[in-house]
Amino acid sequence: MRKALLIALVVVSCLFPGCSCFKQPQRATKKRVKKVEVAAIVCPLCGREVTEAAYINRRPLAVKVENDPAARPQSGLDKACVVYEEITEAGITRFMAMYLCRDADPVGPVRSARPVDVDIVFPYNAVFAHCGGGGPTLRMIKQSGIPDLDEFTWAGAYWRTRDRRAPHNLYTSTPRLREAGDKAYPFQGTVGTPFEFLTGEQIKKMEKDREEELSRAARARSVPQQYTPLIAAVNNIYIPYTKTCAVRYSYDPANRSFLRFVANLPHTDLRTGRQLAADTVIVQYVTENRSGIRDVYGADSPELGVVGSGRAQVYTMGQLIDANWEKSAREEHTRYVDNSGHVIKLKSGAIWIQLVPTTRQVTTD
Repeated sequence: MRKALLIALVVVSCLFPGCSCFKQPQRATKKRVKKVEVAAIVCPLCGREVTEAAYINRRPLAVKVENDPAARPQSGLDKACVVYEEITEAGITRFMAMYLCRDADPVGPVRSARPVDVDIVFPYNAVFAHCGGGGPTLRMIKQSGIPDLDEFTWAGAYWRTRDRRAPHNLYTSTPRLREAGDKAYPFQGTVGTPFEFLTGEQIKKMEKDREEELSRAARARSVPQQYTPLIAAVNNIYIPYTKTCAVRYSYDPANRSFLRFVANLPHTDLRTGRQLAADTVIVQYVTENRSGIRDVYGADSPELGVVGSGRAQVYTMGQLIDANWEKSAREEHTRYVDNSGHVIKLKSGAIWIQLVPTTRQVTTD
């Protein structure tokens, strides 16, 4: 009797809402959340990652900066994506600094344009900031259609300081140049990519290869034996410009970059006081000829052959890669390829391109 009553109570209780006597237990299910990888925003000129696309969706700037001893230390070269160094009159060099993903205030001292600048600036579609130039050079700039912000026409984008004597005291800034350039030359295009860059894994491998090569070389010195390098590890690069502009780069393994020296002194930035450094140094051997264009003192401005092809050397991650350069037309970016014809990948960051006459030879140790 009691057993029948108990069964009846169980049956009745299961009739009420919420009863789960005859339900199968449900397993808790976990929803899989798909990880969406957001592609990094990378500067097309130097390979640096940026936080906002606005930093690269704008027109590049090309600023002509002088390198006379009276102009040192310069300002703003540390913020450039790419810096070209070229020989001018009497062997004194000048810089062409390319800016895109980072801003610099101030930049200078700014000086005049030279014939080779048209071929350098053109493929970047950059606004060209300079202070005048020889008549034939200015006509070349105008005929090329390069967006031009000559100081003689756009004085408001520049200023002169009182701490240095003219002509070594003319400065500008990337904000001022962009303000003027955006009005005169609205930009709606995209910036091309002149270089290819190493991945994180490739950088680690090159770093390991260099360490192993240095160890092999040390063992070979301690125990006399035949030694054949597997890679060309370098510590110093010597660029044989004239004495007052001679350059040395010293590799800093801790920062994976080359510290820059000029005339045997650290090359520093005026505002920060920090030494300039290059993540990649490219030596491009070029022909040097008389252009027939003279400066205000009557000296001939060298004509440097940057259209065509020739020898090159690429220094990145403390290694030397023998190379060749190719640029078949003004509109094209220069390609740097290895001896097998493959484009050489660079370490992202500051790229310094040294235009060196073919009559001179860069050395290393």
